[in-house]
Amino acid sequence: MARLHEYEGKEILAANGFKIPRGRAASSADEAAATAKELGGEVVIKIQAWTTGRAGIGGVAFAKKPDVARDHAARMLQMKVGQFPVEAVLVEEKIAIE
Repeated sequence: MARLHEYEGKEILAANGFKIPRGRAASSADEAAATAKELGGEVVIKIQAWTTGRAGIGGVAFAKKPDVARDHAARMLQMKVGQFPVEAVLVEEKIAIE
């Protein structure tokens, strides 16, 4: 069974015509801030780790400004999930869930 990070799965969905939120993976805090600035508006930052319950361990955060996205990403990129370091975060536009 293949393991995919969320951003990898969403790339596959988008390539097959599914609508997904705008965003991309970032491996540094500065890259996360640049993505947030490019997207404009509020964004969600999520650790890319093979685990459930990311929000419960501080792995999901919201930011209205790129510098706040940078701060969240910097914190998240220093986290470990089990023995594995978080090497990327997904920065996406915040959308309403219907």
